[in-house]
Amino acid sequence: MFDLVHKHKRVAQIILALLIVPFAFVGVDYYFRRDASTAAVATVSGEEVSRAEFDDLVRQQQDRLRQQMGRAFDPAIFDNPEVRYSLVEQLVAQRVLQGQARGHRFRVADTEVARAIAEIEAFRVDGKFSKERYVALLAQQNMTPAMFERRLREELLLAPLQEPLAAANIVAAPTAERFLALLAQQREVAVATIDAEPFAKDAKVADADVKAFYDQNPAAFQTPEQAKVEYLLLTLPALEGKVTVDAAEVRKAYEERQATYAKAEERKASHILVASKPDMKDADREAAKAKAEKLAAQARANPAKFAELAKASSEDPGSAAQGGDLGAFARGSMVKPFEDAVFAAKEGDIVGPVATDFGWHVIMVTGIERARQRAFDEVKGEIEADVRRQKAQARFAAAADQLQNLVYEQADSLAPAAKALDMSVTTTPFVTRSQVQQLAMGNAKLVAALFAPESVQAKRNTEAIEVGTNALMAARIAEYKPAAPRPFDEVRDEIRRQLVARSAAEQAAKVGREALAKLEAGASEKEAGVTFGKAVSLQRNQPQPGFTAEAVTRVFQADAAKLPRYVGATSDKGGFAIYKLVEVKAPEAADPRRAEAAAAQLGDQIGRELTNAYVASLKAAADVKINQKALEAK
Repeated sequence: MFDLVHKHKRVAQIILALLIVPFAFVGVDYYFRRDASTAAVATVSGEEVSRAEFDDLVRQQQDRLRQQMGRAFDPAIFDNPEVRYSLVEQLVAQRVLQGQARGHRFRVADTEVARAIAEIEAFRVDGKFSKERYVALLAQQNMTPAMFERRLREELLLAPLQEPLAAANIVAAPTAERFLALLAQQREVAVATIDAEPFAKDAKVADADVKAFYDQNPAAFQTPEQAKVEYLLLTLPALEGKVTVDAAEVRKAYEERQATYAKAEERKASHILVASKPDMKDADREAAKAKAEKLAAQARANPAKFAELAKASSEDPGSAAQGGDLGAFARGSMVKPFEDAVFAAKEGDIVGPVATDFGWHVIMVTGIERARQRAFDEVKGEIEADVRRQKAQARFAAAADQLQNLVYEQADSLAPAAKALDMSVTTTPFVTRSQVQQLAMGNAKLVAALFAPESVQAKRNTEAIEVGTNALMAARIAEYKPAAPRPFDEVRDEIRRQLVARSAAEQAAKVGREALAKLEAGASEKEAGVTFGKAVSLQRNQPQPGFTAEAVTRVFQADAAKLPRYVGATSDKGGFAIYKLVEVKAPEAADPRRAEAAAAQLGDQIGRELTNAYVASLKAAADVKINQKALEAK
């Protein structure tokens, strides 16, 4: 869609992120950090990056991924040391940028923050900023206005440092065209495979080798440790089912939040763009205007064919293919001249040409949905669910605190906590660590706590651990079976098969490399002892069955100046494959619109890399220390 939003894209993205991502500034984990490390995770020029900041960022990223991935989300990824380190690096980057902003005496006035908030469409009712809606929407995200304004001020403060790098990168058209040409280039490749299987029958594996492999890899041949586990799982949905909401509460909530249920007027429009820029010569701009006036006359003469005219003539690559359709939008979504023209017209009107910084627009208003207040009966169910959720959240916070205290105070049983909270203790059959992790919604922290030596020996309760959004679990081991080595006689044949397969693969690779060397030296395929199949087309970004990532890389790295060219790689079935490059097909010239989009994409990427390089230079100049021990504490 044609981009008519305000020009400060970076700040707009930040504002949207602050609104969309449900930042859990004080999650349930806040209540029970008795034993967690409170040491700073890093220092930047003597200034601490606190553990609380790090934990907040972890929760933010968890919530973001949980929204994006749904049930596929695995919280255990945040227990990965590399992931945790990268999050600390983000906080360090923010801190060095803040130091730079202070050094340049950057300031963000209250009026700037207020203006930025007032321009956010989500906070408007009937085209005007609504404080009630503002507070209500933030409350839904567990945020207060002070929290939101503080974070927004911080981001606005850093914008002058980042925007010039992120937004000022111009990629030349030939570079973008070359990039697209490389992506679309096709290489015709024939494959000769040396399978490992035929070598298996001649592979000799001595009994001593089998025993030696068993002795050298004891961890590979063990039955895993298992345990019968008792656990309590406290979740918000479970509490919601126990909450009652009466009609008076629903009516009161509606009356208090009427502004939230006001729907602003929206309009649907299509447009034809004749592109121009503010710095164009007057003659060129007048020519663009004349062209737009001609298109406007054509559109008015035959409104039914507006979409056809837009497809043929509009210079907006985003909407032209859809007949110029921009969809529905409320006030505040488009640049002002465009928006004023649309909202002053009647349905079916064709207006313009209208001048904006993007050029001249011929606009057709295709639909009007008037502003209205949603009736109580229309939103009653929605309000009831919201009130129930709020009451359940309050109950959940109290229950979470109580659960944590009870499993700690009566650590040898979950029964007292279950009785006090009207819950049931669940007992599993013998399960492995991975099966426990599945029960804990992928949370590795609970598994580590449950199988810690002291927990196994004393069979004590774990603390109540946050295993998901509004989900707490406490567990204990009731019975335990330690890991035990499998007898050699039980795994002898399994080991032999592994060693035979390894030997066969090594022999296939040896034969394949010898054949490849002969081909590269000029021998015929017959002399090299290989037979190539029918050539297939290969593209960099379109995987083909039978081609490993290593094979694709080597094929496209091969010098195509003199063909055929041969390269080799391990095959996808464990043998060896020789790839014969027989032809390179250059793509057709890229469509100008596609090249323009590629240039923008490359420019964005370069902008990110420049920003990263700038931040890296600031880090190098600062005294940055990462507290690895505090980082590993969970």
